Amino acid sequence: MADQIRCQISMKLKGKPYALLADESRDVSGHEQMSLVLRVIDDEKIKASNHFIEEYLLGLIGLCSFDALSLAGAIVDMLKTYDIDLNLCIAFASVIAGKNAGVQAILRERFMPKALYIHCHVHRLNLVVADVCVSISYVSEFYSIVKKIHNYFTASCVTNKYFRDAQTELKLTHTNLKLWADIHCDSRWTSIDAILKNYEVIILAFNNLIDDGGARADDAKGLLVVVREPMFVVTLFILHKLLGPIKILSDKLKAKVLDYGKAQQLITSVIEELNVSRDQKSFEQLFETIIDFCQKNNINLKDKPKEHRKRTVSIRFKDSVISSTIGQRDDNQNEEYYRTYIYYQLIENILVELKDRFSSKNLNILLSISSLCPDSDMFLHFESLRPFAEHLHFDVGILFNELAVVKPMLKNKSMITVIDLYQELYPLKEAFQILVALIECAMTIPVSSTTCERTFSRMKLIKTTVRNTMTADRLSDLCLLAVERDIDVNFEQLIDKFSDIHKNSRIMLK
Repeated sequence: MADQIRCQISMKLKGKPYALLADESRDVSGHEQMSLVLRVIDDEKIKASNHFIEEYLLGLIGLCSFDALSLAGAIVDMLKTYDIDLNLCIAFASVIAGKNAGVQAILRERFMPKALYIHCHVHRLNLVVADVCVSISYVSEFYSIVKKIHNYFTASCVTNKYFRDAQTELKLTHTNLKLWADIHCDSRWTSIDAILKNYEVIILAFNNLIDDGGARADDAKGLLVVVREPMFVVTLFILHKLLGPIKILSDKLKAKVLDYGKAQQLITSVIEELNVSRDQKSFEQLFETIIDFCQKNNINLKDKPKEHRKRTVSIRFKDSVISSTIGQRDDNQNEEYYRTYIYYQLIENILVELKDRFSSKNLNILLSISSLCPDSDMFLHFESLRPFAEHLHFDVGILFNELAVVKPMLKNKSMITVIDLYQELYPLKEAFQILVALIECAMTIPVSSTTCERTFSRMKLIKTTVRNTMTADRLSDLCLLAVERDIDVNFEQLIDKFSDIHKNSRIMLK
């Protein structure tokens, strides 16, 4: 059954440009598994809906060797097994970023000459937040506190009952504290948001646990002290504000239909939003909210926080970290301290990371894709599209002529995305073959490899601690059947094939 589905996927890719997505994860037995996903435009769905960009799981590959050459060989063998043309691969999305002798370098040099390497944008965004977390000493401590609060109220049914009782006493809707996951940047904002909404509940639950005594009261006393510190509350509000746009960006980058050009616009928009937030007025508005919150919860903002050991600043942030101020008190008690050493510094560090990890240096081909977005200033500009067309070996002379004809036609059309442009030109595909092909390639290039991560979620449901002896091939087939349930299986063909393989069967199946 799984092979029949793979053959159907292979047929959908015949003669079409496609993108390859790959990622690795470890199963419950400790074996490394690589997920291969293929992204392609489904012609059957173009007229039916706007969701015609599909990502199909080809299968999981059990890995025994982990060097770049072995990984690249395993990918190529899998594609060749199902007669998938390597020359039609125009993009390779992964988190494997070795540019000199890594997997992506080997694939591009030896097997996929047209493939552009796309480092998963969601992974990049997580690296942005992870690096910012360790750039300021108290922020690392803050994240540790958030994790301990979640573990304290979820690890024990007793402490969880105190938490639920506190929500009932305060007449609040029963909501859960969210897990802080280091590999998912959006989980950081959701965990902070959950603590902010349940702050009074947490304080009341800690006090009730302390009053009742017992072994759990000791941990409750320590956590109660740190969550009532002014530094914790201020950091809670600042990170809630700054990580909010990043959470939205992360959600958008996970969408299947998002093209690379639109992703670059979203990233630029978030950078602009953070730049706007970096002024005194924005912080004053935020600090007024913090003051009201502290007054409501009897927290004295003038309490002096404990001293922290000075840490060596990373070279990456050397130009954004403020080491001294002039004309301000150095007693860590005033609004200026929180604005300068926490708020401004976090914004500067986030901007440094975003601009560095999403840099446009040496990305002329990918940047030219944004010229296909209707809201771009360089919309359908020939010189902007030329690098992308030349990379795909398209005739740029014909492209120039097609652009000259199509621009007046689209002048009064209302279009927002590349998908709108494609649907407008698809009926005229025979007249504008190069331009339509260019748009198809642009939409096929992925922004992230999150579909691979979704397959790992399915893998963990299939291979569990009580079913941990299945072979790698069986695991791959079961995952494929679970993920690609929308693809119909021809059972008549399946029975005929089974009959041909097992000719000694006592039952005549054919």
